[in-house]
Amino acid sequence: MRILVFSLFLCFNLFTSQAQSNSKFSDASLLVNGKECDKCTLELTREELKKINLSTNNENVKISGFKLKVAGRSTVAVYGHKFNSKTFSALRQTSVGDRVHIFGIDSNKGVIKSFCIVKLIK
Repeated sequence: MRILVFSLFLCFNLFTSQAQSNSKFSDASLLVNGKECDKCTLELTREELKKINLSTNNENVKISGFKLKVAGRSTVAVYGHKFNSKTFSALRQTSVGDRVHIFGIDSNKGVIKSFCIVKLIK
């Protein structure tokens, strides 16, 4: 009985340590349109927001996806580093003064622990 309990304990520890090592975080900084943006708030027009480009300060770390949240709409998952048709449809529902949250930024080297809030102007 003791051997069974001990072997289950070892399996559980091995499983949890592998799960922790698989959830990597990248130490790269987020760049929005070429400017560093670590948990920042930007003021952009709707047209500027549509042309947004996410990248990192490390050329080996490439953005592979992110999530976009517009108030009153469901969260949109975006694959790549630019907006797509789903994000454009979500942006049509926004008005001046609304905030758009960009978060959950994935890269080829792990998750980037940063986000960006865009306040829509004119």
